[in-house]
Amino acid sequence: MLVLAALALSAQAPPGWVTVRVSRQAPVVSGFASVEPGTAITITATQTGLLTSLLVAPGDSVRPGQVIGGLGGPQIIAALAQAQGARDAADDALSAEQSKFATHLSTKAQLAQAQASAATAQANLAALRAAISLRAPAAGQVQTLPTALGAVVGAGQPVAVMQPAAGAWVKAVFYGPDAAVLTPGMAARFTPADGAPSTMLRLRGPLGSQADGGVAVAFTGTGLEPGQTGMLTLALPSRAVLMVPSAALILDAGQWWVMVHGPTGDHAVPVVPGEAEGAQTPILSGLTAGDEVIVEDAALLYHRDIAAQYQPPD
Repeated sequence: MLVLAALALSAQAPPGWVTVRVSRQAPVVSGFASVEPGTAITITATQTGLLTSLLVAPGDSVRPGQVIGGLGGPQIIAALAQAQGARDAADDALSAEQSKFATHLSTKAQLAQAQASAATAQANLAALRAAISLRAPAAGQVQTLPTALGAVVGAGQPVAVMQPAAGAWVKAVFYGPDAAVLTPGMAARFTPADGAPSTMLRLRGPLGSQADGGVAVAFTGTGLEPGQTGMLTLALPSRAVLMVPSAALILDAGQWWVMVHGPTGDHAVPVVPGEAEGAQTPILSGLTAGDEVIVEDAALLYHRDIAAQYQPPD
């Protein structure tokens, strides 16, 4: 849809004609849009163990940090015992080194080394304890559970696949020449078809042209629900255009034409129109300011002009 800043038709033009003049126009392009999901997240085990609990099912919504399952079994018990022993040994070594340092039997470098070893052992134990609980890294929805409860999983093996709530984006398709002038950063409004409130988005960039001539474009924003559909509208900067009455346009074999009145008579001129606004249409190419375009019986004159170029067979 186009918003016209002015109507540029000459009041002095002869009946049935208009003189083409420059007008200001602020176009608004619109197209069908759908919310596409972001990249799925796979929750994997970081330790080898038995999947002793599985607290979610496909379709469940999860919060950031929510526990979705737990690991146990002999492998985990052994790993915990080893990490606990390493931590205790490192703590004992640090205590001994601190006593020696207090009596000047140890150096600062030796004490620092003992402190680093104790800190590393404590961090390893904490990481193992944390790995026993499998948690959702973000808010979202569980899609699949590739591993069954009670199965032995290895480090890196998938336990659950979830679709994050954040990261969704909008794919919109625009048609017409205005789609070619879209640039990243432009603001757009997405209006869901289900009646949900409209939301503002930012254009990220084109995705490519479709077979039907449409241009697919990606937008990002907040509060998007994957699967939603609706209309997306985007306002383009105001520009100078040539306006003609829509009734002056003639479509023939996929090409738009207008009939121009000139000193040597009337003749057809191919044009590229923009999107019409009511009774007026912008002409993107083919005409110049000052041309006199025929409106009344334009199609009749066009076909009479075309017919005159052909000679009936003998």
